[in-house]
Amino acid sequence: MKIETPILKKLGPIPFWRGNEKCLDSLEKMYRRAMERANRVLQKPAASKSK
Repeated sequence: MKIETPILKKLGPIPFWRGNEKCLDSLEKMYRRAMERANRVLQKPAASKSK
């Protein structure tokens, strides 16, 4: 799944970035992991309330 980052692409390269890979590539990986985690959390069945 491709993560869309139009705002970051529009800004272009970040001048202070010192990583070994492109900043946008790093951020896309983080966005993907965050999206996957959010999907797992949201898909968990709601715990039934017992009284």
